[in-house]
Amino acid sequence: MVRFATIGTSSIVDRFVDAVAVTDEAVYTVAHSRDLERAQLWAAGHGAQRAVDHLEQLAGATDVDAVYIASPNALHHDQAELLLRAGKHVLVEKSACSTLAEWQHLLDIAHANQVVLLESVRTVHDPSWRMITSYLPSLGPVRQVELHMAQRSRRYDNFLAGRVENIFRPEMSAGALMDLGVYCLHPLVTLFGLPGRIQASSVLLRNGIDGATSLLLDYPGFTASVSCSKTTVDPRPSMLSGEDATLLVDAIADPQRLRMADAHTGEVEDLQVDKPLPQQAYVLQAFARMVQDPTLAAVHQQATTDALTVMDEARRQVGLDFPADSRTLA
Repeated sequence: MVRFATIGTSSIVDRFVDAVAVTDEAVYTVAHSRDLERAQLWAAGHGAQRAVDHLEQLAGATDVDAVYIASPNALHHDQAELLLRAGKHVLVEKSACSTLAEWQHLLDIAHANQVVLLESVRTVHDPSWRMITSYLPSLGPVRQVELHMAQRSRRYDNFLAGRVENIFRPEMSAGALMDLGVYCLHPLVTLFGLPGRIQASSVLLRNGIDGATSLLLDYPGFTASVSCSKTTVDPRPSMLSGEDATLLVDAIADPQRLRMADAHTGEVEDLQVDKPLPQQAYVLQAFARMVQDPTLAAVHQQATTDALTVMDEARRQVGLDFPADSRTLA
């Protein structure tokens, strides 16, 4: 059983704690916030055994095997570095780092300290992913992939009113691509690897952050498009299209319903996804297996490497700069 601490007190940490409660692979021991009173209130309300307000306390904790990091993207690298060097396993929310260079630096530290580093991209660990990969050969030669994720942020109205929160701040390595685009890119590169060519276009808001980004990615024999937005909604399913069939995915971040459309007959088959546990629980189960066998993390670490490679290039093309782009890592 993996003894987890958490960094952060947002709704996504709520979902993480709910997942811990229904799995046998993890137990919640320590809650961290920079505000000790907030950490104590969180711990009392979410079942953590104790609370701390300094990262060094987590690094030295004897009742913590792994830390779930759910702070703003720009903080991920430095927090993870401290914990990895202390011998803690790290499960970090997406996007794992601000840049590819930061991620590669963390991988080197994780390997040197023989601990697991994993980005928490939930889609590739839940039962729907096994269905998607099992049906992929039935599509025939893949010719077109379209992956979408658009959610009008609850914080966008605040942005329009002049109150800029972390998710719309370049200094926090935020925006549509880093927050939502990764849900599309990580599964895409897990299946197909790096594209041969990347073309990016973004709608940049008044402070330079991307409210929406679209990518056109070239692969041998097919093209892939990725679109993400925090200012609009997009009800279309994502799809993987081959010469024999198309697989439609209702929501790429958390698939609940898949459909197969036969290219020859036009018949459509509904494929129900059986997911009895909260989606994050499947990540926890996978992470626990990686703690026992760190080699299992390699394929997912490579996907994060490839996704950040694409995101770095996309940001370069559209002129979206983060402070992390100019930092030097020792």
